Amino acid sequence: MGLWEIFKGEQPGFIQTLLNYENTGQFGEYSTEFALTNDNLDGELVVLKNLYVPTQGKTSEIDLVMIHQKGIFVFESKNYSGWIFDSNDQLNWTQCLPNGEKNRFYNPVRQNQTHMKALAEYLQKPVSDFISYIVFSERCTLKKVPEDTDSVVIVRRPDMLKKLRAYFRKVPDRYTHEEIQAIVSRLSRLVNRSTEEKQQHIDDIKNRCPFCGNDLVLRNGKYGQFWGCKSYPKCKFTRQIK
Repeated sequence: MGLWEIFKGEQPGFIQTLLNYENTGQFGEYSTEFALTNDNLDGELVVLKNLYVPTQGKTSEIDLVMIHQKGIFVFESKNYSGWIFDSNDQLNWTQCLPNGEKNRFYNPVRQNQTHMKALAEYLQKPVSDFISYIVFSERCTLKKVPEDTDSVVIVRRPDMLKKLRAYFRKVPDRYTHEEIQAIVSRLSRLVNRSTEEKQQHIDDIKNRCPFCGNDLVLRNGKYGQFWGCKSYPKCKFTRQIK
């Protein structure tokens, strides 16, 4: 957390941090939302968080969506520390911690592509209308990640607003006030879902592979049945049956 960024209103202060901290992941989402909504960006915009988008009989949960006159921006927050490695076409990325520990996590570019596809179907818009932002914590170092493209930006949170402002300067307006309000009206129905709907989403997640997002299926092995990823052998994730 930088004092200059706090002074500029781009990051929450110490009191706001204490009041809004539940866990590391939640606070990463809160910090991203704070930066987007604290009068730090020019133009008309609306930010919605925790959207449950229906897709193929299930739901896709999206951290943050910003509807701006320049476009629709879909944010996936990763509040990790350490070094971050890997590339766009790999199924999993790697977090390397100072103590040598390594953790794998599902490729966030692919993860957000799934979110944008669900949004595109729901809003009946082409996927090309959405811009993906993968936002990492200031506590990490992006050692080897894909270069930014017109549709995918991978960035540490302190640099997020700078990249958004640069994008806004170079592209024309895409949506009018009326169009923004119409999109917000449709997406607002996906926020503040019931407890039952949220629990159903959690149950669906338990039946999905944490590495690639595909369904888990029962498989037979040398030592009996186990849960395995549907996309095997491309993805080799397994889970014991409890």
